Amino acid sequence: MRRITALAAIGLAALSLTGCAAIVSAPAGAYNAPSPYQVSLGREWSDMSAAAGATPKTVRLLTIDGPLLNRLYIVGPLKSGEVMFKSNVKEKPSPKIRDGMSATERMEFVTDNLTLAGFQRLETSRPRPAKFSGADAVRFDLTGKTTEGLDLKGTAEVADIDGKFYAIIYLAPAEHYFSANLSEVEKVMESVHAGGKS
Repeated sequence: MRRITALAAIGLAALSLTGCAAIVSAPAGAYNAPSPYQVSLGREWSDMSAAAGATPKTVRLLTIDGPLLNRLYIVGPLKSGEVMFKSNVKEKPSPKIRDGMSATERMEFVTDNLTLAGFQRLETSRPRPAKFSGADAVRFDLTGKTTEGLDLKGTAEVADIDGKFYAIIYLAPAEHYFSANLSEVEKVMESVHAGGKS
């Protein structure tokens, strides 16, 4: 727990060092996810989308305690040929969305991108049916390691709607932080509805 506490301090420091212009409040209530969807937040988050320079406009990044301790990615719409994260390493190109990807391939697309973002030993489990604004989706769980060596847990939901990829991905250290905000994240996933604006 001492290691987690130290990371919490580092995470909060990282938020302040990143710059106020890059971090804005995402208060409880309606949050405009990438078009055409909107979600409802049950509490205040920090919106770090502008600070996460490697992600395109179709990826939003929210956190409560700092990106080392919890991350909520809201992704989409991604069309065929588009990427979730941009790779800075020529030998490791960014995974691209393809038309007709199966549910398993969409799950692998998520883990491949999270690996590109620096997470390690990612594994998926318990794929199960879900709904994304009424459309069929797949919910699944994640485990892995953070770059700091902490055990990582996560949950994600992916959907293919009209040939476009959408996802909500939650990641946090397994000790305390994952379970602390899981119910909030699940409510966010359930709240997805049409009507948001980019």
